[in-house]
Amino acid sequence: MRSRTIEWIITIVIFLLIIILAIVGLQQKDRQILTDAVESPEFTAAERHYLKEHDTVRIAVTEDLEYLTGDGGRGYLPEYLETVLAPAGLEPVFLTGYDRSGTSGLEEADCTLEVVTPLVRASMDERGYTAPLFQVEGRMFVREDGEAADPMKVLVLSERMTDARLSALSYRDKKIAAETVKTMQELIEGAKQSGTDGLIGDFGSIQAALLQADLQNAYLPSEKALYHCNACILVDDSEAILCDILNQCIHSCDRHNLSYEMSQKWLDGSGPLFMERTQATSFIPALIVILSVLIAFFMYYLTNRSMYQELSDRMDRITESRNEMQTTFHGVGYYMAELSTGGEIMDLNRAFAEDLKTSALHRRIWDVLELDEDGLEHVRQMVQHAAEGKQDPRYETNIGKKTFVIDVFPVEGARGEVGQLLFMAIDVTEERMAKRQMLQDNKMIAIGQLAAGVAHEIRNPLGIIRNYCYVLKTMEDEEIRAKAIEEIENAVEVSGGIINELLDFSRISPGRVEMIDVEEHIRTLLSLNEAAFRTGNIEFEIVCPEPVRTYIAREPFDMILLNLVKNASDAIAAKQVTAAEAGEDEAEEAASDAAGRITITILRTGEDAFTVDVTDTGTGIPEEALEEIFNPFFTTKGNQGTGLGLYIVYSETEKLEGEIDVSSKTGEGTTFHLSLPVKTQPEKEEV
Repeated sequence: MRSRTIEWIITIVIFLLIIILAIVGLQQKDRQILTDAVESPEFTAAERHYLKEHDTVRIAVTEDLEYLTGDGGRGYLPEYLETVLAPAGLEPVFLTGYDRSGTSGLEEADCTLEVVTPLVRASMDERGYTAPLFQVEGRMFVREDGEAADPMKVLVLSERMTDARLSALSYRDKKIAAETVKTMQELIEGAKQSGTDGLIGDFGSIQAALLQADLQNAYLPSEKALYHCNACILVDDSEAILCDILNQCIHSCDRHNLSYEMSQKWLDGSGPLFMERTQATSFIPALIVILSVLIAFFMYYLTNRSMYQELSDRMDRITESRNEMQTTFHGVGYYMAELSTGGEIMDLNRAFAEDLKTSALHRRIWDVLELDEDGLEHVRQMVQHAAEGKQDPRYETNIGKKTFVIDVFPVEGARGEVGQLLFMAIDVTEERMAKRQMLQDNKMIAIGQLAAGVAHEIRNPLGIIRNYCYVLKTMEDEEIRAKAIEEIENAVEVSGGIINELLDFSRISPGRVEMIDVEEHIRTLLSLNEAAFRTGNIEFEIVCPEPVRTYIAREPFDMILLNLVKNASDAIAAKQVTAAEAGEDEAEEAASDAAGRITITILRTGEDAFTVDVTDTGTGIPEEALEEIFNPFFTTKGNQGTGLGLYIVYSETEKLEGEIDVSSKTGEGTTFHLSLPVKTQPEKEEV
């Protein structure tokens, strides 16, 4: 800590020495006489020939620089350019009244003196410009005789400032409403108006114009400059020799000292500025260079030392991060492996290694997995796509007696290329078994609710059998006995069909995909509910304008329909209870309104899709509950509901690659809209 403090003290001392030497050098430079700053340029033969034929150069001056030409041909600009052009023997002749936007004053001039702005550069198709003679400074002049409005009305001369710069400009927390004028005359005329709060333009030209218009006390300049622009001599491309001569004269002159002296002489020290200082004493720059080299080496040493320390810290953090990653890699219960882009196992975590019980390093991942041919091919494709920077969806398959969800992730390097892959297999056996058990439990609940209706349906054929058994015992007529036996057989067949349907529905389905006729399948499935519908005073209708046949997993489809129909029946029953609780005067009307209706509409919506709408005339679902009904354990039935029915509907719909939504109106009913794909043949991976 102490050594670092000493290093910084030494650095500060060296910087102070550089600043002191620079100040001394500048002071010595300012003491130099002007004649020492002028060196005679060396002209080429073509340039000497041009100078032999010309002893003057006619310079057109734009309106915003005319105040520098002075009166009677004497002023800042004449003496400045006479000194600059003296080595070439050229005498400047100034032409005023030049309008850059027109042609006035341009025909007689050899060149023009202008302030170079982006707009001027854009219009210079056949002209070039010399090195800068000096800079002009832009400021804002603010009226001081009253309180400025908000926003302030400000007149802006020429194109010195962009619209974006003007829109961001403010003065004492007041916004600026800028209005551009083209000439100094327009600016001064606007300054005389009471509504003008400020002026923006070149400091010298506006100050001279205000003085001439006797407005120098009405507007005061701001201390902060808004812009700096170079004033250059613009020469046509055809006058390249003249441009070279002017450039040599400008570069050979000490423009800083010259501009300073001319400003003191003609403009009371408030004239244009120059950008750089030249020709300082030789030993001062040498000392500054030497000290700069020393400080550079010293800072290089400090920087490298800091970088080394920072690099060491980062390496320590990387090591810690790597150790944490290794601990996580070996600590999780998932099967994880680092693969090469070709699928070769580079490393695997403890859980995976213990389960394999054999060495798997440097073997292909698909060679160590107990998968069938289709599963191995799927894993190969996942590895190939991951090596290309893509990521396939999760793949669920059986490895041995367990169910796993497999992912293969591309791991990008520092430059974005895929250097290795991460294989992950998650054991979801218990999760799938729990979910299947939940579906089976839900199915058994539905069977319990259907039991009363099934018993009633079986009681009817049993009664027929009993009656015809009595006939067989008492009747001797062979024709009547044959008829009785036939009726008994029909009743047994009906009872057996009902029992088979119930058993078929109750058993655990293998999840097989089968071709079904949707309308016929729904009628068969809901035939178990017919007695419950009659008992509950519920009318039931299936509407199917055209047949729809598709491959589909029966169990999820059955669970979706049964839960939707069960919810519809409950909603109608709740409405009937409400009607039964109505007053005696309204009992008859309420009873007629309480009769419920469930309509299932099957529509083909294209070659590859169909919809099943389940509509009821029950109590409806409150609007605030519509967004929650598919969440697990959410119910509007109080203690009578589990909150799993519609959650199962939603999850099973996703399994079937479908969508479900709901629309409802309280007191009028609800419609569940189920959209499913039509499959003319099962997928390859479907069983």
